[in-house]
Amino acid sequence: MNNVNSDGAHAKMLSGSCLLVLGCILVAGLWPFHTPHNAVSWLKNEDGLAFGRHGSVLSVNAFRNIRSANDAGYSLEIRLTPEGIPGGGSILAFDSSQDPRAPFLLRQYGTSIAVQRYMDDQQGHINHLWFRVDHVFQAGKRVLVTVTSNKNGTLLYVNGALAGADSDAGIVGREFTGRLVLANSTVDDSWTGQIAGLAIYDRELTPAQVSSHFQSWTPAHGPLLTGEQPPVALYLFDERGGSTVRNVVDPTTNLTIPASYFVLHPAFLRSTREVYARSRGLGKSWSFWEDLGVNIGGFVPLGFAFYAYFSSVKRTGRAALLVVTLGFFLSFAIEALQWLLPTRDSGMTDLFTNTTGTALGVLLHRSSTVQALWTKVLNLGVPYPDARLQRPVVESHPPAQDEKLTFSA
Repeated sequence: MNNVNSDGAHAKMLSGSCLLVLGCILVAGLWPFHTPHNAVSWLKNEDGLAFGRHGSVLSVNAFRNIRSANDAGYSLEIRLTPEGIPGGGSILAFDSSQDPRAPFLLRQYGTSIAVQRYMDDQQGHINHLWFRVDHVFQAGKRVLVTVTSNKNGTLLYVNGALAGADSDAGIVGREFTGRLVLANSTVDDSWTGQIAGLAIYDRELTPAQVSSHFQSWTPAHGPLLTGEQPPVALYLFDERGGSTVRNVVDPTTNLTIPASYFVLHPAFLRSTREVYARSRGLGKSWSFWEDLGVNIGGFVPLGFAFYAYFSSVKRTGRAALLVVTLGFFLSFAIEALQWLLPTRDSGMTDLFTNTTGTALGVLLHRSSTVQALWTKVLNLGVPYPDARLQRPVVESHPPAQDEKLTFSA
């Protein structure tokens, strides 16, 4: 009876451990279990929008046919205030690229800003171009960033002054087409801060115009366009309420503020090759190794606990193979469900690392040293028979004179 009680207690502890590990993994993999509220709000007492974590807006319709004469030049102005340094995320993106994960965009990297572009070669392959300008942002300080381009290259101005140049081929019209997204990319890459003005031109602004626009943007509502052609789009962010930001030039491309956070192109099981192809110096990034360790280490307890259960409580042939397969399908289910959650990123890399972690948990349990330690842990709190309570049972009939007393075992 005592052995039965002990085995039952061990079984309950192992079952509880399995359920606890499974619950923790599901919470970690699927939190917050829903699409969060779109963290966008109008500024108080001034024009502009504030973007929190997981907040963005997008154009109602796609931009089309933004063409200057012979694609001679294009420009973009944006007034913004980053929330913090260090910080990062996509400030602006156009959903025009055949590769939705690499559109035209402006992105913050700490104090720096980067312009990411794409070009199609004759074979239809997409080449990604980008250049970066350092020492642009300060936390809580508003700046006017201007990007101008012609066939010979691209220039970036900060507060009317030239800050950086790129000699790659200039911006072409199709890069400024498609849905416009602010404070996010076409995938989940949200940016936190404030945006108080945006203008898009189908021409290259001269240095004098850039300086003049900076002077007029700062105290007034928008660039001074006296004697100039109007821009393709001009957003003044002066509504101070509602869910629409008007394009005062063309209302068909007004911006809308959705009630819930969104991602235009959520990835489904993004390939490991794609992750490596898009990330320069990935192996040198601390976040890469941190994610790798979390994804492997997070599934080690799963392999350990479930192998202990299937090898001692519900004994099953090929328990190791069963548990590793369980880890694979659990990871697949989580990655598939993450596709429905805009704040999560579904990828093959996690599938591989999670399965590896499950296998390591199985190998860890099969270690004799770990097994001995695990047995001691399980034995804690399990009632064992007390030797002082084991009393001899004397036979009820009087023994014969030459018969010795016998005790039960």
